[in-house]
Amino acid sequence: MFTVANLRRSAIPLYTQIASSLRNEIDMGTWPVGTKMPAIHQLADRFGVAAQTMRQAIGLLEGEGLVLRRQGVGTVVQYLPRDLRWLNLPTDWVSLVGMLDKLDVRVMLVEASDRMPKVRESEGRPVGAYKYVKRVHYRNDEPFCVVEFYLAAEVYLRAPKMFRKSTVIPVLAKMKNVDVFKVGQSISIGVADAETAKQLDIPLANPVARVRRSICDKKGNAIYIAEALYRSDVIHIDMDLSPGRKGQ
Repeated sequence: MFTVANLRRSAIPLYTQIASSLRNEIDMGTWPVGTKMPAIHQLADRFGVAAQTMRQAIGLLEGEGLVLRRQGVGTVVQYLPRDLRWLNLPTDWVSLVGMLDKLDVRVMLVEASDRMPKVRESEGRPVGAYKYVKRVHYRNDEPFCVVEFYLAAEVYLRAPKMFRKSTVIPVLAKMKNVDVFKVGQSISIGVADAETAKQLDIPLANPVARVRRSICDKKGNAIYIAEALYRSDVIHIDMDLSPGRKGQ
């Protein structure tokens, strides 16, 4: 059951939580596209918050393009959140390569890594040295993903210019002298810390999708370990779970 007391117990800003609740209601069809939402004071009374807090929440939705505030009219729903989620996170190798090959990347940091990545047992054995890279992915000049990855140093040195200017996985897929044997991907939900919020241009503690990817060669070496944080308002995942499909 919803209570404002539950919201206030969270470390996430109150207006951000309210925006999330309203976003979900819009997505579920409570207010269809083209219809007007209740007035600010009505929503504020419903959530048990000040009108200013509700204005901040509506402001977040307006910044995302979901609603439009019109003088003398009110707040009108423009889009459903699902219609703005343009990025379908791939669940197979071919789709993953195709998606990453189209991205605009901007490098923030490239360095030889003295620290080793934390490699899970299922991801293979760590190699002796890695190259560490951190960068932001953009679409239409808007950031949507921050990624940090470790690439085996000996692999990086085979095509350093390509790895600097392009996304890693499509480059690896085209390299005949690199053995891509096992590829793993796991997805979890988290919130943006101060640094991530700034890099992705989203509010502090906004939901993000945390995607971890790994590549292991036939020898069992973990040649690539990556952690990517995606804005939650741009992604969706589609999977075919039909009986009889491969892996079912």
